[in-house]
Amino acid sequence: MTLALKKLDPNDYITLENTYLDRIALREKLFDETQFYACDDSAVGALKEMYRFIFDFLVKKYPQYFVLTEKETLIHNTITGKFFSSDPADMKKEEILRLIATNIEEDMLIMLKNPSTGQLDEYILRSFITLMPAGFNPMEKLNKSLTAIHGPVPGYLQKLQISMNKFFSRVQPHEFIVRQNWSLQTHSNLCAPKGSHATKEEAEKLHPLFPNDLDFNKCFFRVEKQCVTRLPESGAIMMIVRTYTTSLMDLRADLSEEQKDIMCSAIDGISGDLALYKRRVIWGDAAKSFIRGESNGSQPIPRKHVFVH
Repeated sequence: MTLALKKLDPNDYITLENTYLDRIALREKLFDETQFYACDDSAVGALKEMYRFIFDFLVKKYPQYFVLTEKETLIHNTITGKFFSSDPADMKKEEILRLIATNIEEDMLIMLKNPSTGQLDEYILRSFITLMPAGFNPMEKLNKSLTAIHGPVPGYLQKLQISMNKFFSRVQPHEFIVRQNWSLQTHSNLCAPKGSHATKEEAEKLHPLFPNDLDFNKCFFRVEKQCVTRLPESGAIMMIVRTYTTSLMDLRADLSEEQKDIMCSAIDGISGDLALYKRRVIWGDAAKSFIRGESNGSQPIPRKHVFVH
């Protein structure tokens, strides 16, 4: 297990893609239905700084889509047609969170150090918008340290805790770092607080899925692009998380034979306690069988899936 960190081009921190309208409509729905967002009072200043950072970025990078009005008091999102304030100074927390959540496809987190907790090397999650979680309830993470948040992850304490804390402490303003992680899911939800992870006890009761029973149009290769920087005024760590999904049906069609072998080897590489945690026993063999062409699943005809949750 490693952090696998890379430098990021600042222009790629937030991106608009051809999924924008569909994802924004879904995020508006999820914001109201899940309420997977929060901001501790200690992070209000950082949240307002993040708001300014994000929309200043969008106005400069995408001036045709995020347009400042003549007096620069409002921003016009020309894709959705909506107007909103360019200054969050007088906004309530929920309004700020809603406007961020429904103007970009990415989720976000704000982390602050809090010496009063006695955890001098730990950052604490103080605010978030996590409308597309994979295997956890975001509301259970607020005001918890990095170590507490990653407690269920096998090997985190032994292999990643120290390097993770050092990394967050060293990130500088105007420095942008990216890491990615991936998983496979056999359901068709972007918002998936349950069903992606398992304890050892739960994993012992799981049984493999049969590839011929699965519609691989609705099974997805899921990648999180996690981008980190530091806000200069508050000193808060800001993380933006973009979720990408590709159906295994589309993935298989795009992969070369060599790439299929690499993908299957990567699945086999998830071993030990991490394999139990990621529930590989359920999907691992079925996914490899499909990727190798040994099965076409229950629905061999490619069909586009539209996410509704």
